[in-house]
Amino acid sequence: MKNQDPKWQAEKQPVWLVAAIKKTITSLPGGYAEAAEWLGVTQNAIFNRLRTDGDQIFPIGWVMVLEKAASNAYVTDAWSRERGGYHVPFVEVDTDNEEIGIKLAELVGRLGDLVNAYRQYITDGVVSQQEWHDLNDIAYAFRVTLMQFLTLVSRVYCEPEKGDAPVCGTGASGALTKHCVE
Repeated sequence: MKNQDPKWQAEKQPVWLVAAIKKTITSLPGGYAEAAEWLGVTQNAIFNRLRTDGDQIFPIGWVMVLEKAASNAYVTDAWSRERGGYHVPFVEVDTDNEEIGIKLAELVGRLGDLVNAYRQYITDGVVSQQEWHDLNDIAYAFRVTLMQFLTLVSRVYCEPEKGDAPVCGTGASGALTKHCVE
């Protein structure tokens, strides 16, 4: 028996998830047509799974394929934010001081973006809902960049703790075993 309760439908495929999937699809150069090619389905199959009043859902496996094809993580980011966290993309193990410097410059730039947006948005004494959303987006990007910077510092400069295995299960030597020691 189908449950036609609209609240259940919203929980089954929330608006934020559908918006992130659509953003991922439209970020592909060929949009929906390219997404259909990647998935081996028709565009209608995609549209049917993104309808708010539909009884089909967009498979998570499809999301994974499209995020990889689009070289972005819009859905992963949205999911993380919805759960109160943030997604920190993996930083390559082969890094050096120059890459850390670049990441630090990016971090400072993002902090500048946040400060500038804050100053602009409070000039009228009210932060609108859209401005609040924009501030949160900028702050989210800042936090992700901060964590990537700290990960790079850890991987390049921190000594492994005693007792750490030389190679973790990921196959990346020391990628998960390095920690700064006092």
